[in-house]
Amino acid sequence: MTFFVWRNLILALMISLFRAYVLAVPLALHRLPIGGGSLALRITRMVYVSIVLLILGVASYAESFLQIHFGTLCSASVLQVLWETNAQESAEFMRTFCASTSFILLTIFFALLIAGFLLLRRHAPHFQFRNRALRSTLVLLLLIGLGISVSRIQIFCKLLLAEHNAPAITAPSTPISTFERIHTALAANNFSPERAERLLKVLDSARVEGCSFRSPCIVLIIGESYNKHHSSLYGYPKETNPRLKKRLERGELFCFSDVVSPANLTTSVLNQIFSPASLDAQERWDEEPLFPVLFRKAGYATYHLDNQAAGTVTNFHDLGLKNLFNTRSNSRLFTAVNTQRHFSDLALLDDYDRIVPQTDSAELTIFHLMGQHVRYENRFPVEETVFTPADYDRPDLNDRQKQILADYDNATRHNDRVVDTILERFADRETIAIYVPDHGEEMFDYRVHFGRTYTPLTAGICRYQFEIPFLIWMSDSYRDRHPEVVEQVTRALDRRFSSDDLPHLLLDLAGIRCPWYDPSRSLINDRFDNARPRPLLLGYEPAGDYDVLIRE
Repeated sequence: MTFFVWRNLILALMISLFRAYVLAVPLALHRLPIGGGSLALRITRMVYVSIVLLILGVASYAESFLQIHFGTLCSASVLQVLWETNAQESAEFMRTFCASTSFILLTIFFALLIAGFLLLRRHAPHFQFRNRALRSTLVLLLLIGLGISVSRIQIFCKLLLAEHNAPAITAPSTPISTFERIHTALAANNFSPERAERLLKVLDSARVEGCSFRSPCIVLIIGESYNKHHSSLYGYPKETNPRLKKRLERGELFCFSDVVSPANLTTSVLNQIFSPASLDAQERWDEEPLFPVLFRKAGYATYHLDNQAAGTVTNFHDLGLKNLFNTRSNSRLFTAVNTQRHFSDLALLDDYDRIVPQTDSAELTIFHLMGQHVRYENRFPVEETVFTPADYDRPDLNDRQKQILADYDNATRHNDRVVDTILERFADRETIAIYVPDHGEEMFDYRVHFGRTYTPLTAGICRYQFEIPFLIWMSDSYRDRHPEVVEQVTRALDRRFSSDDLPHLLLDLAGIRCPWYDPSRSLINDRFDNARPRPLLLGYEPAGDYDVLIRE
């Protein structure tokens, strides 16, 4: 990939000239004395100027916003998030960030740019392109710049199609244009049909050699944006987990101390935690059958209650959540799924009661929560407000930032109620449940910043965006009938684990034997490998080993 980095540097000048030419045309075109100033020509000039400036302005504004708030430029990861975001999430996102000082200053800056351009148009001198050499030079620069841009885009798309690991292409420091990044990101998304078809073939080829039904009822609760260091189960001074803490004190809940997420992007995480493929073995997630299909083939009824992906009108060609959960894949993965999202995660239990028959058959149920997804103030009822800005002695934060912090802790406390209520629903059955969020979330922990970033990883980013709570709960009847599992779990509380290997733990708990199960990756298994690396993804790109980065 070094070749492409140097190629970018060498060609950057020519591309800059091409961009400068495109930018200069709107300024010059309205002054060209061509055609006597006919109405058609004036309309053509106006349309051209409007389109060019609109495209350039929107692209520049969007990338400036991304760079300021998230430390990233347009990429496949960014387009993925936009593709998956519904109208409600978009509105919440805008309300969260539009009130920030940086957003307001950025808007003022672009408003001044527009005003300056309009003023320049009014007072710009007449451009006379009568010199043939000048006209020829400008045309030549245009053609060269256009040719270089097209050739570069073709190279990037070919590399993406070949699915090479090419960090030099997607790194923010690479001097490629906004439009090249957008085009290659769209090209990456266009490869979704092949990936979806490949995954469907893998699901159809899945096979199981046997199953002991060791755990007849398994519940997986997937949370969202959970900062482990804001959980009172892990020492946070504010009482954000009062209900689960009582379960911990009763000996029915187990908290693991050293668990990380493989990525800080929901889609990327779910790809990994649903597939037995492992990052440290450099295996592709879509080349091994997702664990729900293995449970179905083993004889489990599988149910998916999702408060993020459910109800989205889409097709199987979409990436991310839709590439995992769509009409064609769901029919292979799950016995039944819910069809709509809710304001509160608690409503998923109503979906469960409606679609899951009350039988004693072996069951795997997956709850995917909205959890602590931004906007935090919408993640808990107003009447459950416990924390206010006055509770935070943080002179480094202003009132708005303290409010965001309080909202997040209130959302975390409400999430405690949601998880506790789900566990209570299964208390009368022989049930083992696992709670794991997709990733962490910075919350003014070591700097004045909240959310996630896509800048090179540091120890601070790893600690707050990748470290996650990991909980196992067992009902009374389960603990009575499976003392060996209680012992295994107790011995494993301080092991080093990545949720990337979650499928192996689930297969172990079910007693499913298949070619994709690896006991050395099951957290509670006596053969667990506690020394293997835990690679991280920044979005979709490899970003280093957690255990190396956390010590830097």
